[in-house]
Amino acid sequence: MTYRPIIDTMIRLAETRVFSLEKMSRENELSKLLAVSPKVVGSKQVSRGLSEGTIRCVIVAEDAECALKSKLVASAENAGVPVLFAPDMAWLGRESGIEVGASAVGIVAQED
Repeated sequence: MTYRPIIDTMIRLAETRVFSLEKMSRENELSKLLAVSPKVVGSKQVSRGLSEGTIRCVIVAEDAECALKSKLVASAENAGVPVLFAPDMAWLGRESGIEVGASAVGIVAQED
């Protein structure tokens, strides 16, 4: 009897569980960030904030329209602002306190 298929299956299951735990941890960290930080919601407000220099972090939904996602990521990189990714638009909208999905959220830099 060969154990290779069983071992391969166990490895895949372990990797899936680790990935799920990492994803849950990332979502928890994003939830905390969104709960305690001043923010702007929506791609237009995030783009405006990036051009004005008032955004310190951008969170983009994984399922946002590809062209929009690319534009926001490029703008953030040009501004030297880190980009994080949320699982999906519904999750990002809910965690941002709105009743609809959000393609992007910008964490606003606090004035000292």
